[in-house]
Amino acid sequence: MQHRILVVDDSPLVQEELRDLLDSTYEVAVASNVHECREIVESFLPHLILLDLQLPDGDGHDLCEELRRMKCCDLAQILIFSSTDDSAKRLALFNSGAVDFLLKTINRHELLAKIQVHLRLQDAIYRAESAEDKLQKYSHELERIVDSRAQAIEATQDIAVFALAKLADSRDVETGEHLVRMRAYSQILAEQLHCNSEYSDEIDEAFLSDLYRSSPLHDIGKVGISDAILLKPGRLTPDEYEVMKGHAEIGAQTLDEVARSSSKGDFFRMAAQVARHHHERWDGAGYPEGLKGRDIPLCARIVAVADVFDALTSKRVYKEAFEVQNAYEMIVSESGKHFDPTVVQAFVACFDKFSMIARRTSNANNSNSDRRLATPRFRQTLEYAASPISTNPKVLVIEDDLNMGQLIESWLSEAGYEVTTCGDAASALRVIQTNQPQYVITDWMMPTIDGETVCRWTRDALLTHYIYTIVITADTRPETRLRAFHAGADDFMPKPLDRNELLARLHAASRVVALENRPAGLSRNDPLTGLATRRQLDEQLEREWFRAIRYHLPLSCIVLDVDGFEEINDRYGYEAGDQVIQRIAQVVQGHTRLTDYVCRLAGDRFLIAMVESNESQAAQFAERLCKVLAGSAVTIDGQTLTTTASFGVAQTHADTTNLDKLIQLAEEAIVIAKQLGRNRVVRRSATIQSAELPNPVKEWGTPLANALAHDVMTSPIVTLQESDTARSALRFLLRYRINSAPVVDRNGMLCGVLSEKDLMSHMTDVARWDQPIRSSMSSDVVYFEEDDTAETIYNFLNRASIRRVVVVREGRPTGVISRGSLLRWFNRLQDLESDNQANESLENRPDAELAESVSNLLKELEQSISLELAHGTSNAR
Repeated sequence: MQHRILVVDDSPLVQEELRDLLDSTYEVAVASNVHECREIVESFLPHLILLDLQLPDGDGHDLCEELRRMKCCDLAQILIFSSTDDSAKRLALFNSGAVDFLLKTINRHELLAKIQVHLRLQDAIYRAESAEDKLQKYSHELERIVDSRAQAIEATQDIAVFALAKLADSRDVETGEHLVRMRAYSQILAEQLHCNSEYSDEIDEAFLSDLYRSSPLHDIGKVGISDAILLKPGRLTPDEYEVMKGHAEIGAQTLDEVARSSSKGDFFRMAAQVARHHHERWDGAGYPEGLKGRDIPLCARIVAVADVFDALTSKRVYKEAFEVQNAYEMIVSESGKHFDPTVVQAFVACFDKFSMIARRTSNANNSNSDRRLATPRFRQTLEYAASPISTNPKVLVIEDDLNMGQLIESWLSEAGYEVTTCGDAASALRVIQTNQPQYVITDWMMPTIDGETVCRWTRDALLTHYIYTIVITADTRPETRLRAFHAGADDFMPKPLDRNELLARLHAASRVVALENRPAGLSRNDPLTGLATRRQLDEQLEREWFRAIRYHLPLSCIVLDVDGFEEINDRYGYEAGDQVIQRIAQVVQGHTRLTDYVCRLAGDRFLIAMVESNESQAAQFAERLCKVLAGSAVTIDGQTLTTTASFGVAQTHADTTNLDKLIQLAEEAIVIAKQLGRNRVVRRSATIQSAELPNPVKEWGTPLANALAHDVMTSPIVTLQESDTARSALRFLLRYRINSAPVVDRNGMLCGVLSEKDLMSHMTDVARWDQPIRSSMSSDVVYFEEDDTAETIYNFLNRASIRRVVVVREGRPTGVISRGSLLRWFNRLQDLESDNQANESLENRPDAELAESVSNLLKELEQSISLELAHGTSNAR
């Protein structure tokens, strides 16, 4: 596509010069005044406008504002081309929509470089707009469908709650008010537990919303109890009490049926749990199942306190109401016996709210909880704006003049930017990698590494988003400007700097940054589940990873693998498999914290990264999630399909150098989880201490424990030098027919491993074949010492995904042990034992001497025949 440039200038000489300069490359149109510009712009649709400030029939500043408001110029790059160098006017023009200000004395080559930079940005904007339009249309349609279905589900739930609750209300006038108070008490308790308790990670917005709907249904089973028992004044007989206890199971069965027939059963499943278990006791003396402690669902433990408090403080047909303070003392006294101590602590903390509701004689609907029936929970429309990509955009200032750096930092900090200042470019490049700012303001002339190198490195680096670069320097020569723009700079400002102009340029740059970063999100979400991809997770976690290392904070990951997923695909089809994956993703995303990171690794495998959580905490969360997944189901062709998952949990340690290593540790734990029967959580640390495997072969124990790595390894070992080129390393692997080899330094010390996969990365760039392999090899090589036991290595290879390990002595590789070499060693050991047993049995036979004589006779006969054949004679014997 040929770019269109509109020149608005009343000077025929300037028009002619610009046409001669641009006509060979671009499609050029010329306007001499404001009127002509208005007539041309709507039909010409320029990509870039060179606008003079002084026009015969109007002001260029007003025209700039007018053009920016026009639909046809919404995305056009407007460059002010004027002979006036007034800083106040320049500032006003940036605020009115101009993206750059050029003096008419500008060098022709610099002008072309500026135009090329802005047109490249224009191309990026158009690509982003096109991709965004398609994405928005698709998203809007999906959201419309999701909205419609979510609203229908919410409406169905609300109607069901109202209808079912009314059944109980029709049996007892007092019960109707009880339902309202119960809902308020339960919600206040849950919100208190969410804010400050050990259950805070279990109670999220979905839990609060579901509890708000389900708590009124706790006694719905009483509709199945006769009036003679339900409304009897006075105490019930033992037989009547046994009948009354049946209301818990009646209500739970009713709600279970509703849950099974619902497309979204979470709410009804919670209601069934509340109905069945709200009469259980913490000490196990409750009914109907006699559950104890945390085996009782959390929602039922919360409702139990709310239910008893309301029963104590309300007048019933068989009793008068207790005083609020008396009810408080009775509940506190039952902590650890009838009630969960943690829930009782929450009750004590918010007792004033309970007391206020209990003392009301009217307007029972007005509870102290802000919870209301929630609107459908669906993804909001993604909106873009021409503004900084965060509320506090990051700016990196690279300035070797300490006073100048501090001055710029104070200007930007006052304007709301998050500023980092570096006195040298070397440290600044590390900050760009780790902190990834949106803007870089760099000096041009610096010791060791100059501004040109910074600009080129920033453009060539594989960063997660576009970085807008502004060069500041006292060197205002045209050739310096050209070098800066060709190196990748977006803007150029001469020193001394003007504060208002710098802020205005950053504000104008924010539009470019926002537009450049639009397409980035299109490839960072899994299309099936909407979760982040591994690429996006790497970008999100990078800062958390360095923060965890710097401040010695724990960082754990959970890898979840669906059990029997291939069988689901084979039996029900791939569409059913997709439904299972989507359901798993919904459950995982619905139960993780806001600070957790979730992504889909591949196929049926998911990853949850938990910041500031150790392995024990992550394992506790995984246990809860494992139970939730085991209780969820997907309906496929009328059949209810229940799925389970196996979990591996691992935590970063001093030797965990990157996310890949952490994921590998968690995946090794998954192998054990699968072997132990699936549907369970295995911690990586537990597999190290105890190499417990299913159905262990006892005969292996003794030889493995007694053998050392030196006895089992294959040697001598072939190695590569880190200074070898990739080309020679390729020939090396092909010659020895191996797929990987250890790499040593010039002192012979193990420093890495090179695999065929590492070399494949060179196939797209022929120039890299003659580079040393130190830049391609993996430094995370697994090795064991020669005096480590064979049992330790066996357990590792049995769990890990890698096939071989290196054996070292004092840091130098001496051999390798693979799964195959372990099996060959064991086979030789078995053969040797078989031979020894055969010899021992022969020696123990009574006719051992006769067998030995026969053997000697045969040997003698064989020698005689050989001699006869050699001399051509016969033997009379």
